[in-house]
Amino acid sequence: MLRIPVRTNITQKTAQMRMKSSSGLIRKTFIDYFVKNHDHKHVKSSSVVPLCDPTVPFVNAGMNQFKGIFLGMVDPPHPRVVNSQKCVRVGGKHNDLDLVGLDGHHHTFFEMLGNWSFGDYYKKEACKMAWDLLLGPYRLKPEELLVTYFGGDVTIGLTEDRECRDIWKEIGVPASRLKDCGAKDNFWEMGASGPCGPCTEIHYIHPDGRLTEIWNIVFIQCNRDTDGSVKGLRRQHVDTGMGLERVAALLQGVASNYDTDLFRPLIAAIEKNSANVSPYGGSYVSDAALDQQYRRLADHARMISVCLADGAFPATSLNLKQIMRKSFKMCSDVFHNPNLLSILYNHVTESLGDTYPELIVKEKDAKLILEYEREGYDRLRSNLAKKWQDLVKRYPEVVEFSDVEMAGFALGYKELKETMKKVNSNTIPGELVFKLYDTHGFQEDIIERIATLNNLEIDKKGFWKLLQQHKSRHKRAFKEQSSKQGILFDQAIETILKAGVSRSNDQPKYDFNVVDNRVTFEPLKTNVVAILNENIEWVDFLDPCENRPYYIVTESTNFYTEAGGQVSDLGVIKFNKNIKFIVDSVFKIRDFVFHKGHFKLHDSENKYVNNTSEVVLELDSERRLNVMRNHTGVHLLNAAMRQVLPNSVIGQVGSSVSDMGFSLSLVVYGEKLSQPVVLEAQDLIRKAIKSEAIVDTREIDSTQLSSEDSVITVPGETYPETGLRLVTCSLPLLSKELCCGTHVRSVRDLQEVCVCGVKGAATPTPTLYALTGARALQARELFCRAEKLSQVVELADPEQVKEEVSSMKLQLKTLCGGGAPCGEHAECLKLLDSLVKKAGSRNDGAMQEMAEAEIGEACHEAGREGRRFVVHFLRCSYLMQPRAAAHALAHARTPRDVTTHAHAPAGDVTGGGEDAGELPAVLLGCAGGVIVAVARVPQELVSKTFTAQKWLSCILPIFQAEISPPREGERLDTKAQMNATKVSLINCEQMVQDAMRVAIKFAQCHLKDVAIDNSVRSTENRQQN
Repeated sequence: MLRIPVRTNITQKTAQMRMKSSSGLIRKTFIDYFVKNHDHKHVKSSSVVPLCDPTVPFVNAGMNQFKGIFLGMVDPPHPRVVNSQKCVRVGGKHNDLDLVGLDGHHHTFFEMLGNWSFGDYYKKEACKMAWDLLLGPYRLKPEELLVTYFGGDVTIGLTEDRECRDIWKEIGVPASRLKDCGAKDNFWEMGASGPCGPCTEIHYIHPDGRLTEIWNIVFIQCNRDTDGSVKGLRRQHVDTGMGLERVAALLQGVASNYDTDLFRPLIAAIEKNSANVSPYGGSYVSDAALDQQYRRLADHARMISVCLADGAFPATSLNLKQIMRKSFKMCSDVFHNPNLLSILYNHVTESLGDTYPELIVKEKDAKLILEYEREGYDRLRSNLAKKWQDLVKRYPEVVEFSDVEMAGFALGYKELKETMKKVNSNTIPGELVFKLYDTHGFQEDIIERIATLNNLEIDKKGFWKLLQQHKSRHKRAFKEQSSKQGILFDQAIETILKAGVSRSNDQPKYDFNVVDNRVTFEPLKTNVVAILNENIEWVDFLDPCENRPYYIVTESTNFYTEAGGQVSDLGVIKFNKNIKFIVDSVFKIRDFVFHKGHFKLHDSENKYVNNTSEVVLELDSERRLNVMRNHTGVHLLNAAMRQVLPNSVIGQVGSSVSDMGFSLSLVVYGEKLSQPVVLEAQDLIRKAIKSEAIVDTREIDSTQLSSEDSVITVPGETYPETGLRLVTCSLPLLSKELCCGTHVRSVRDLQEVCVCGVKGAATPTPTLYALTGARALQARELFCRAEKLSQVVELADPEQVKEEVSSMKLQLKTLCGGGAPCGEHAECLKLLDSLVKKAGSRNDGAMQEMAEAEIGEACHEAGREGRRFVVHFLRCSYLMQPRAAAHALAHARTPRDVTTHAHAPAGDVTGGGEDAGELPAVLLGCAGGVIVAVARVPQELVSKTFTAQKWLSCILPIFQAEISPPREGERLDTKAQMNATKVSLINCEQMVQDAMRVAIKFAQCHLKDVAIDNSVRSTENRQQN
């Protein structure tokens, strides 16, 4: 029924057969053949994001999810398995990115049809099953097929696979269609290390003699170690792979994978949704740039869609982000539709959604991420445009990198050029390569291109060493090891291994009891297997010293080593009643746990220890319990954030757990964090605490994990094949996470939670800070104290209120730590600030009265002394805040002393009756090192030469100050105010005295003219009357 055409004059019958050979039918036929005919179990495809394999950025082969089985670490789900596995090849050993679009068969994403035998059938059955499927349901002809097998390789130490050759001959493959090949073609390896073995391949022979590989059958019988050596496995397995895209092209009778039903709808969608672009021509000549872009975008759309549906985040996957940006560039620059990638997601879903339903389930999330990343890319391009122009002017050769769009490219390239000028070498130092990679974001292929362009070599060895150190920097074990110390630790471990101890048993770290709702940790009896001194030297017998550090290794330990973001335990190792070892830190190297600390001696006699002593290990129980509370708190906050932001896509990128609190770092696409969001998440956790929900922890392996739903993992984190700990918090706040940390058994044990800080709330990568247990209760007590204080603030002494607020703020700062205050913490600080203002207002009210009294006394004294104006420095301003002092001066009255001037002559401007008004005045004050000043002149005393503005202006140069603009309804003739100006308190008094002398002199001079003018006007009025 399914047949590949081999003639150019294709008949109508053949065309009809091709129409039936859909990719979906080809996939289904493959799976049904092995399930129904050969008793295989159909296992769903794993995510393309690898959970248990740090050697690859994405799942790049069908066997990745079964790697632990091949290594004998986990049990298979069934002896015989079949599936269609989603694969991505970008980065690592298998990287097809640069070839995509140039030919008809390389892809970043493809499906691998495969069947596996885990210690069941082997070469004979595997070859026969493959041959029967191709000649049976797929209806290929034997004369159209060529078979290759492994011809041996001296460097690997393996001879020709004659067994495989003879099997094919027995099946009926003629010698003319049977060919031996070397390790390059017929020895399969997944990566630089891991399961591997000889393989046999089935190729299709085209009429023109070209070969297309159809099926690769790998006999997994070896494992390549990290040192490059190849060793045999305990059990032999079969791993086969047949690329769906290639076999679809053959069975559908088309020349290229891009002409199959897997790609044609995507290419048609690109044509339909593009503007002013020629249709796809299907050309593979070297200058067919537009056709290459069609193929490349169609391929990338599939890869991006599948990765996003499988939970990959651009924020944590540089490969994915780079490919997305290349795709956005094609969408905008070539096809003139920035939203084209989101449209293509729909067509990928139509093509693959039935087989991989996660594409449908995650559609909303994927499109949200696409929209956010596109907007970010647009902003990046806008910002880079000017930098790029400047860079090209300075270094014209960089036009070769016009396809590179990186925020740090310009700065990084400048640093490279300037540094290489100084080092006088043609090799880029490892330190500089690492800085380009880590600081400026240069990928390795970009650095390679730059080196080639500038005729430079790269210190790759130095770069890889720094990169490895960077990846391990957070680990306590790494911190303890310099290059020399690392060798010494390794030597100590080799000595322990020779003694018959293979590893430290640290499973007791998860043991604790709950009695009457109280968590307890039992001391652990065990034996010492090694003692090392501060120089990492082996010690058999020791007279311990209190002031030197030592390292102790025991057969078993209940101490937790730093992992999963959780700090290591502290505690004590008791040798006897007189000798204790205080544990300051714990770390693990090669499965051995080292306890670092110092001895505490209680008796000068019998203080000797040896490296076989029986000891008792006791944890700092209260500290450990607080750590457990906080680690469970991380899981609950993670679950709560997802619940309160249902329209956002959230991923965890990290966490930090100690006895003092915890932090949770997220990547958030969509709605950003806000005060209501944080409070709602906190409320959900508090409800879970009241519900006394159970926290369950159970161990599973990587194969069991595939059957678990809704398990939260950290993108980019690598998990072990076995001993995976699945921590589940039950409803009302459901959480399922893989975690190696320690947790309480009931949410009730958290006692309380307080989300008190957030860093980067408005960014896509916020970090939340929170407390549980006693520290959360302390924080809430302080919040309540603030509320109570607000109720009595009117009755309390203002200074006492300020002291209380200051004390509470200090305690909150100590408790709540990092990030900007949020939630109840932010509300509390806001309330405390308002209380200080209220207290200050009451204080200011009292100071205002004091200021008015002082100014009134100055005016009264001026009247007694016969002065016609007032120039006064407000002494009580030293006790005031700058704003309060300015307010006091601006609103103070300067009344004339009526009784003193009752008999003043008519021409005297200071005389007058009851309605005599106010004295002209210049008033100054100094509050907190800030000078304030105001000049006031009654309207009847204003003249051309004497106004408030002119009077105040005479003292401005002394303070290097300016006059403030008048408020509405005020005139500078009658009232002028100086800008509050900061001055040195050392010089303040002298400056004030100088200003007062100038102001007095100005008034004495100009008030005479005012008196004469007033007398003339008074005489004229009497004559008229």
